[in-house]
Amino acid sequence: MFESFLLSGSEFTDNDDFLRFKFKVINLIALVIIVFSLIFAILSDLGINEISEIHTNVNYVYACFAMLSIGYLRLSKENLVVATQIILFSSLITFASALFFVVEDEFRIIWFYLLVFIAYILAGSLYGVVYTIASLLVILLENYFFDLGLSELAINSAVLGLVIGSLLSFIYTNKITEYQSILYKKNENLKLLSSTDFLTGLMNKRLFDKTISEYFLNFQVSQKSFALLVLDLDHLKKINDKYGRPSGDEILISFTYIIKLLLKQKDVFARIGGEEFAILLQDTNKKDAIRVAQMICQEVARKEVYITSDSITIRTSIGLAMIDSKDTHVSEIFKRADKALYKAKDEGRNKVCI
Repeated sequence: MFESFLLSGSEFTDNDDFLRFKFKVINLIALVIIVFSLIFAILSDLGINEISEIHTNVNYVYACFAMLSIGYLRLSKENLVVATQIILFSSLITFASALFFVVEDEFRIIWFYLLVFIAYILAGSLYGVVYTIASLLVILLENYFFDLGLSELAINSAVLGLVIGSLLSFIYTNKITEYQSILYKKNENLKLLSSTDFLTGLMNKRLFDKTISEYFLNFQVSQKSFALLVLDLDHLKKINDKYGRPSGDEILISFTYIIKLLLKQKDVFARIGGEEFAILLQDTNKKDAIRVAQMICQEVARKEVYITSDSITIRTSIGLAMIDSKDTHVSEIFKRADKALYKAKDEGRNKVCI
């Protein structure tokens, strides 16, 4: 339950680790602000730990802004930037108030260090620099116009420490951002590798099974028809035995290239086995699906592929099945397409069967 609170009830993907971290940090900071601001304000009102009346009220407002940021974050993940700015700006005002009104606290400048560090972590290098400059201006201007009860040595040390801390935070944040970018790219590459056939560059069976399941669910909701074509490259084993497997791989690549030129961008083309491929034709009827399948069969047979000094004409058998309203599972359309493919093979190959 507390985990859900820190994530504002939002869902995150595997690539959102850093965003998930930011949500946890800002909600935790907001929660700490609410608790301690109210404690300081209430204790002051009770006369137990008195601070000025103005700063007491500032603490109440600070707690309210923290509550506002928590509520705003729960509306949408896109509100993170605004919620972060609410926390940072209200913190700057509150710490400026403490610097001016709570003169008995000799260590109150330290809150600006925390503000700058959080600005770097949550908002990035640009806002880290902005809040560093803002904090320095607050400290120097208040010290110039008013007596803060701090020695010049203390002020100078505070300013120098803030600049050094900001510089270190700047270096750290940039490095973390760089690592995050590298990690994201690596994850995207791994995702691509896990869903792509290494030889042809097509979608692999794992992703194809997921895709056709999504098509099936969409059909159940919207009745958008689709066709499944299962293709088998005829006699690839004989080619492998005669010319070797590398030559067989070249045949597969050429076969893939020929078919890709015939398909529309929205069509799904995948390699689901050694010499077995599958195509999804979305939003199509039986007549158009047959036309596409026959065109593929004819175009593949028309092309010649050269292996060493030999010219090879390749062939493909195609089994076609349309989605049916009686289907209760996506496997049923696969069974019909496979049955049609076996029929095409039994009837001499190089043809389309339904």
